[in-house]
Amino acid sequence: MITGFSILSVEGKIDSVDSLAKQKFPRLNTTFESVSSEGTKLKVNYSFVADYAGSDDKNAKSIGHLKLAGEVEVEESKEVINDVLKRWNEKHMLPVSLAEEIINGLNFRCSATGTLVAYSLGLIPPLVVSSVKIQDQTEQK
Repeated sequence: MITGFSILSVEGKIDSVDSLAKQKFPRLNTTFESVSSEGTKLKVNYSFVADYAGSDDKNAKSIGHLKLAGEVEVEESKEVINDVLKRWNEKHMLPVSLAEEIINGLNFRCSATGTLVAYSLGLIPPLVVSSVKIQDQTEQK
């Protein structure tokens, strides 16, 4: 069960003020950077990134960038934590149900905070309005 979300750093920049009028909805990416534990608490460090460009082309010129980073705290039994850490250390992955819960929570919190930062820079808000559903490719094989 998630017991805490912390945003520990916020970064925002504009690469091209002249191109702000041409910006498209940002490419969003949430990454789990590291996973550790303290007793019955699991700590998942993350980054939420919104990259802004003038077109949807992969090589489009950058217009701006937002990055929020922090930590999610999850309280579980020592047994569950050991299983999560084992999977993380072996595959660099979280169990699907935990990953979905964390990503959906982060999308809500980081979209809200990111909107305030984006507004002050003249960028489109990085709003995520749908829930994420992850399909585990390793379990299908």
